[in-house]
Amino acid sequence: MTAYDFSALVIAAVGIIGLVIHSSMFRDGHIRPGFFCFYTNQSNLLVVVYELALFLTAALGAEKAHRTVANGTVALAVAACIWVTHLIYHFVLLRDFRRKGGTLADTAEETVGNALVHYVTPLLVLLQWLLWADKESLTVWSAVAWLVIPLAYFIFAMLRARTGRPIGNTHYVYPYPFLNLPELGPKKFWRGIGVLLLFYLALGLVLVGIGKLVLLMR
Repeated sequence: MTAYDFSALVIAAVGIIGLVIHSSMFRDGHIRPGFFCFYTNQSNLLVVVYELALFLTAALGAEKAHRTVANGTVALAVAACIWVTHLIYHFVLLRDFRRKGGTLADTAEETVGNALVHYVTPLLVLLQWLLWADKESLTVWSAVAWLVIPLAYFIFAMLRARTGRPIGNTHYVYPYPFLNLPELGPKKFWRGIGVLLLFYLALGLVLVGIGKLVLLMR
């Protein structure tokens, strides 16, 4: 067992606490309807599953499974996945809500939940990746491969929207404004999706570059 493996247990615990608080389970006694329709919550859940897998495969001595979980491309994908949650929230969603005179957190519980899933967990995963994750196997392909995660979410969100049912107790059919095809129109919608994909690819490439730089500094 290494510091990398023990850090996985800590991050998994923080991730679970963040999801439970953010889901309003403490307040309502249950997870709010539609909670896992949002990328934020899916990405945090992915982190919890990944970190538990990382810790348990190490604790149980499952070396082959542990090498698979700790693979450089997999680790980079998880780090990029949750870091996107932070970036989109902080620089897009939060600013949009504030511009409209609103806020994404109206109670102390919501404030703590937002902080954990949008800031604390992403930061912990990024630090874990910088300090311990495999970077020697990283290639440009690693930056391309991680796009499977946002593409999978995009397909999920668009297929779910085709049902026409609002998400949970909201009036939103689309989880995020930039996915609202009817409102944006095809041209603006696909241009936005293209920009997002380029941004996600650039983020992956930046992480690959940082990983190589970290190796050179050792």
